[in-house]
Amino acid sequence: MSLKGLHRKFKNTEFEGNEFDPIAAFESEGTPENPHHIPMDRFSEPSGDYSQFFEKIKSIHTKLAIALKKLNNYQLQAVFSDDKKVLLSAMVGSGKTTVLTHKVLYLHFIKGVPLSQMAVLTFTNKAAREIKERILSFYENSTPPDNNELRYFGTFHSVARQLLKEHSNLSELGFTPTFSIMDQEAKEDFLQRLILSHELDVKYRNKLDKRLKLYRNEKQILYGNMKKPDDLDQLLKLSREEKQANNLMDFDDLISVANWLLNQQKTFLPNWIIVDEFQDCNNEQLEFIRYLNGIQTHFFAVGDPNQSIYAWRGSTSKIFKNYIEDSSCKIMRLPFNYRTSGQILNAASCLLQEDENALQATRSEGKKLIIRNHFDDHQEAYYYVQKFKELYGKGAAWEEIAILFRTRQQITIFESIFQLEGIPCEVVSKTSLREQIALFWLQKLLLSGLHPNDMDSILQVFTSSDFGCLNAGKRLLTTFNKFTEGKKFESKLEAFSYFLSVKHKKHNQHIELSQKLLGLPDYLCSKKENQDLYNYLSLDVFLKPTSINYQEYVSDIKIALKELDHYTSKNYFGDWLEIYQAAMSQVNLEGHFQINNGIQKISNGVRLLTIHAAKGLEFDYVFLSGANSGIIPLERKKASHDHLKEEKRLLFVALTRARNHMEISWHTQSNAWNAQDGPSYFLNSIPSSLIEKLSPSVDAPIPKHEEEIKIESKASLKWQIGTKVKHPKYGTGEIISANTQDVICDFGKFGEKSFASAWAPLVKV
Repeated sequence: MSLKGLHRKFKNTEFEGNEFDPIAAFESEGTPENPHHIPMDRFSEPSGDYSQFFEKIKSIHTKLAIALKKLNNYQLQAVFSDDKKVLLSAMVGSGKTTVLTHKVLYLHFIKGVPLSQMAVLTFTNKAAREIKERILSFYENSTPPDNNELRYFGTFHSVARQLLKEHSNLSELGFTPTFSIMDQEAKEDFLQRLILSHELDVKYRNKLDKRLKLYRNEKQILYGNMKKPDDLDQLLKLSREEKQANNLMDFDDLISVANWLLNQQKTFLPNWIIVDEFQDCNNEQLEFIRYLNGIQTHFFAVGDPNQSIYAWRGSTSKIFKNYIEDSSCKIMRLPFNYRTSGQILNAASCLLQEDENALQATRSEGKKLIIRNHFDDHQEAYYYVQKFKELYGKGAAWEEIAILFRTRQQITIFESIFQLEGIPCEVVSKTSLREQIALFWLQKLLLSGLHPNDMDSILQVFTSSDFGCLNAGKRLLTTFNKFTEGKKFESKLEAFSYFLSVKHKKHNQHIELSQKLLGLPDYLCSKKENQDLYNYLSLDVFLKPTSINYQEYVSDIKIALKELDHYTSKNYFGDWLEIYQAAMSQVNLEGHFQINNGIQKISNGVRLLTIHAAKGLEFDYVFLSGANSGIIPLERKKASHDHLKEEKRLLFVALTRARNHMEISWHTQSNAWNAQDGPSYFLNSIPSSLIEKLSPSVDAPIPKHEEEIKIESKASLKWQIGTKVKHPKYGTGEIISANTQDVICDFGKFGEKSFASAWAPLVKV
């Protein structure tokens, strides 16, 4: 099967029905199961001797030869392979980024492949920067590559943007290479403005993004309880027209427009396509890869099917299973885990169905997995206060401690108590610029001047509750549209500046600001030696020196402007306006102003983050909080079999973030929405020999034989098939299956539900 065939197969299975199959679901819950299991005989094993490569490499690049000698044979096999198509199944903690980076270095320095002839595709800016930094570190005695040579190294969206800027047919779709990019929040503002301006009847406006995805993938207009179509079609038509008229694209457009253009005319066919985290690819990203493929193109993808946890983004766990059906593709593997101690890794492996040698520990056995019961999240937080102080006192760094959560809502109480008790902490999440008031306003300010038809940015500047002068809403839009109707202006910014000067004369400072924004392109193009955007825009006036946040706002903005200055100076190619537009597009893509090479630094402190946000990270001490059933797996009204299996993979990801210590907690009285009594039944997959069960008041483990006898006795005596029981949420039901680990009840209209026998929240009727 080719990439085209994989794309077709993916498309046909991506949105299969999600009817809940209770029997299949229980099978996935109580036993390890892996639908994308790759048979061991399908892998190409290392030849065993790669010494003949090293003399040649050493004669060309000594540092690279030394680095490659540190790799194991599985890693070397992947690096040295010249096969046309390679899919590398990289087990967790097996050094996939090391292999990917050394593959690029080997191709470039030893095989002579220009960096500009490689497309290296990642899913995060952090991953792209890490790869670039590692590559640059090998240029000790030679001139490092510039950004132009590395322009196809980046996220799918950033590489798509680069290809769009270079494509000769972009103008046929109504765009120019200087198009502006809307982030997700700007897209929402844009659509809501169109709804208000055109008085459209669009239902479920707070679910608009979900509705658009359903429409794009399935042409589905009806949503929720809708009986007849609304104005969604009209909204999309207006959206397309305005985006083309104002040279705007959103994130979805970057990939879809690039795919359309590349399908019409392939302007860039790289020698090598290298993909990181292949398991996360969705349908459009697979299309993108296919359109980049030429007759001479080599394809090398790295991924881990056990970490496929983004179905809500459109990826599928079946991508590996589908791809290995391509007989021309060589399948390789990285089986050795260098991160997690033996017993924790063995416990995590029990959540999956793999061959015995698929995932192998290289570290010592270490400590067992701890499962600890707390009364509630408050008690747990105070337990951590004491625990973390002890760890810190013994030499542990704050940043090597992490608490993982299934949902962001669970984090709040821990952050509050840690701040109260003096535990330094950092909530690790993608902080929106909208949450950083001054930087968000600066972003919209610069976008208004650089893209004077960006009406949403203009409105954000002048209706900001902190720095603006007008009230946002339908009334303002109606007044502005009526005032400008029939009048001709060069841009919407010019129209709005005129509107301010006539209708809002008292706001002199904002009128002057609008005029300076109109002059911003000329100011930037002049590029005087001591150019100072801060003073040119008179930002002090709007940041209000008497404000309590003044110093913080000034500092944030000056740092951001310094980043922009560095980016534009480093990447200048002859047009200052275009390079500033490119800089702001990069800000929109990355979601922050730190757009120059270098990994973002996070301040010291205990990390508080969701399991999804923790993917790709590792810590010495990891604590998974509130792992009650109903939270892990996260309960849904229509939970599919695939959803439950993805939730189990998510738990696997959580456990494999730990190097030395892994502790899972559950609450007797959980405050989390949807939480049920008792720990996640997924934990039943892990043998008791790998677990220590502790309570908050007991520091020593409960003897295993006593605990097992207690559980078995309780289960066998209490839960008998045919017993009528009552559940606080599902009502009255009947036990249809029971053993020492699990009990299954039939709740009629709610279907069959399974619980851990020892902690089932059931009462006999």
